[in-house]
Amino acid sequence: ALTSGLFSWMSLLLSQKVIIYFAVHSKTYQSPIAQSVASGLKTLVIGMCFLSTFTFGFIAIGLSIVFIRSLFDAKNKKPE
Repeated sequence: ALTSGLFSWMSLLLSQKVIIYFAVHSKTYQSPIAQSVASGLKTLVIGMCFLSTFTFGFIAIGLSIVFIRSLFDAKNKKPE
């Protein structure tokens, strides 16, 4: 859970830096096709960054819940 949380945090930082980079370095092309391809690629890269953030964050939350649940199950088990 800690590793996944760390990866989620690092992915969030990467996502923020990618957005800032694309905002500062926006290019305009003369060709509408080139502009469309550039816009699609930019959207794809930003989407993948946020997808990794969500995925790692969701895994970290799930593993944390499983860990907490296993603590309560250990208390309720009777030794045989």
